[in-house]
Amino acid sequence: MIVIFAFSAKDADESGHASYEVGLTIGRIFIVDFEKQPVEEQLAFAASVDHPIRKTAHVLEYAVLGFLVMGSIYGLSIKWYIQCLISWALATLYATTDEFHQLFVPGRSGEFKDVCIDSAGVLLGVLLGVGILHIIHKKTNMLE
Repeated sequence: MIVIFAFSAKDADESGHASYEVGLTIGRIFIVDFEKQPVEEQLAFAASVDHPIRKTAHVLEYAVLGFLVMGSIYGLSIKWYIQCLISWALATLYATTDEFHQLFVPGRSGEFKDVCIDSAGVLLGVLLGVGILHIIHKKTNMLE
C-alpha cells in the first residue's frame, strides 16, 4: 500500500516521465534498430504505448496487493470464498481511497474506471493467491 501511495503521490509530469521511460525501454527491447530512429519517432512510440503501460501497471500492482491481502487472512476460520470476498473488498476499498488521494495531486485525477481496473487486478491476485494456497494445503495434507 505504501508503494502504491508513493506512485500515486507523483505529480502528472513525474508520473508521465516514468511511463515514457518504460515505453522507450520496451522499444529498445522489442524494436530492431529502435535507437537509430529519430527521437521524435521514439517518443511517438512511447506515447502510443503509454496508456497500456499505465493500465497494466494498475493491474499488476493491485494483483500483488490482492495476493498479499489474501495471504494475510488465509486460514481464518471462515469459508475460503468469504476470505476471497473480504480480500477483494479490502483491496478494492484501498483502490478507491487511492483514486481519491490522486484528486489532490497536481495534474492527476481520480477515475472510477481506474478503480474498476484496480479491482480486476485485485481479483486476479486473490484468485492466484487462493489457488497457490489451495495447492500448498492439498500437498501438506497428503504428506500427513
